Amino acid sequence: MAKPQALHGTIDLRGYRFDKYHVVRLDGTWDFYWQQLLTPGQINSGTDSPEHVRMPYSWNEAGSGIKGIPASGYATYHLKILLDPGAPDLAVRVPLIRTSYRMWVNDALVAESGVVGASPEDAVPEYKTETVPIRLGSGSADITLQISNYHHRLGGVWKPLLLGTQEVVTRQERNGLAVDLLVIGSLLSMGLHHIGLFLLRRKEKSSIYFGVFCLLVGIRALFVNESVVYSFLPDMSWLTGIRIEYTCFFLAVPAVIMFTYSLYPKETHRNAVRFVQGAAFLSMVLLFALPAPYFTYEVPVYQLITIGASLYVLIGLGQALVRGREGALFAVVGGGAYVSAIITDILYYNELIGYGDVSNYGLLVCVFMISFILSSKSAKAFTAVETLSRQMREMNVNLESKIRERTAELERTNASLERMNEDLARLETSRRHLLSNISHDLGTPMTLIQGYVEALLDGVVTQPEQQRKYLELIYNRTTGLNRLITDLFQLSKLEARQMNFDIQPMTVEEFIRYFGDLYELEVSDAGLRFEKIATSLQPQGASLGSVNIDVDRIGQVLTNIIFNAVKHTPQGGLIQLYMIVDEHALIVQVQDNGSGIDPEDLPFIFDRFYKKDKSRNTAQGGSGLGLAIAKEIIDYHGGRIWAQSRVGQGACIAFMLPLSK
Repeated sequence: MAKPQALHGTIDLRGYRFDKYHVVRLDGTWDFYWQQLLTPGQINSGTDSPEHVRMPYSWNEAGSGIKGIPASGYATYHLKILLDPGAPDLAVRVPLIRTSYRMWVNDALVAESGVVGASPEDAVPEYKTETVPIRLGSGSADITLQISNYHHRLGGVWKPLLLGTQEVVTRQERNGLAVDLLVIGSLLSMGLHHIGLFLLRRKEKSSIYFGVFCLLVGIRALFVNESVVYSFLPDMSWLTGIRIEYTCFFLAVPAVIMFTYSLYPKETHRNAVRFVQGAAFLSMVLLFALPAPYFTYEVPVYQLITIGASLYVLIGLGQALVRGREGALFAVVGGGAYVSAIITDILYYNELIGYGDVSNYGLLVCVFMISFILSSKSAKAFTAVETLSRQMREMNVNLESKIRERTAELERTNASLERMNEDLARLETSRRHLLSNISHDLGTPMTLIQGYVEALLDGVVTQPEQQRKYLELIYNRTTGLNRLITDLFQLSKLEARQMNFDIQPMTVEEFIRYFGDLYELEVSDAGLRFEKIATSLQPQGASLGSVNIDVDRIGQVLTNIIFNAVKHTPQGGLIQLYMIVDEHALIVQVQDNGSGIDPEDLPFIFDRFYKKDKSRNTAQGGSGLGLAIAKEIIDYHGGRIWAQSRVGQGACIAFMLPLSK
């Protein structure tokens, strides 16, 4: 079915199926009375012949079909609607009309916006959309509109009036309002989201530009299409609303070109950004400096700038796409959709085409595309941060491992240096002791030998027996010196840890069997009794274990201790050899019942040159180095040596060797 059109002030809707086609646009040619404010009764009297204006067009636009009419003025519109008898109750959806109106259906005043006046002083502009019910009488309805405009560059009805059943028109109004609120809410939330991202990361300038752009376009969307803001704020003045709408429009263009520049600086020239910023600043100055309707005349100029800036942005995005910039494809799709919607709306608002108010939908496409780009950048930034964090953790782990390795290496080096220092200290101590001993302990024997030789040379001793006796003394002193020198060098090597040891494992049973039977004959030949006692403190049936020893060196220790006991035990005395093994060590004790050791001498018996006879007469005792050598040998084996004694009751010298694990 062809769409009905008004012709010479009458539209024939007889036979029109409102239940099938829902709403009809009251487009076509209406009766038009310029510079007249007529009531329905005056029109019906037929005293004035009307002109005819094409709807919906502003009366000063070329599409209206009337030439030479200025934007400022007043007029009356009239349309007769022919309907079938018994047609359902209908309603008319009245759009924004520039800039004030009164509306009658038949003879009833049903709607008005602002104050219609025959002069600028009498008129008050206001924007308001309404749904007006129509009560049918005789199968027809007359719509009369009185309109005045002194505040806008375009006057009259520039959007179509819609006629339909009240239910359908109301539902369409609510649907339009819901869509507008969805778009506005999406834009405002998106804007606040990206501004919040900028506050968290101020280096990302693209977020603040895009967030401001979304806020500006979202706020402007409150004043266009269904004009949501006037539903919530019906007392807002027309001048305030129009200036807010224009402010958002003027500032949105530099915001979007600055956003493009922040994304693709090599494809967007700084001078283009400055030009748009300058144009927006000048437009803002004129907006608030000029009164209505003069500031509305700058809008077409700024719309041309907007078209030029949009095309420039598209060209830049195309270059970014060709050069393979990140996210350029999404930017081209979103930018292309929004620029197309902007150009469509500009043509629509200038009444060059009959379809418009689509910029918000194009913007939604653009917003989602750009949001994807920014989210992708944020995701990559987060991924990079996570990668760096993981690498840092790995580096820290590796660093800790390297630190531990280097620390262990330094500790090993430090321990080696400490051992070297200890070795050097021992060498130095041994050297001093050796020199001191050579100078001190060799002096007395050498002096005696020198005296004997001088006596022989001077003829003091003449008898052969005496000469033989002197030679024997010299021989004994020389033999003692050799033994002393041998002991001194052995002790020095032990102290400097330069003595070689042949460490071999030996079971405790073998140790007891080997050393227990080694000294019994020699002790018996010295006229003394000898007893061997072996005891285990370990659980019954447990293995006694083994010790890691140099058998010859341990034999040297035990020989020295036993012969010291023989030397200080009287004839018929008793020497006991105890071998005790527990869970951790093998303990060897040599007990005699001789003269014992004085308490004041007991702490020093393991010092070098300790002798019970303080005269150190080698003819009456040993070199005094035996127990010192024994202590060094036991220390090397990781053991310990000690002595216990009571004067007159004998002495006990013992040493401990750790069991091997």
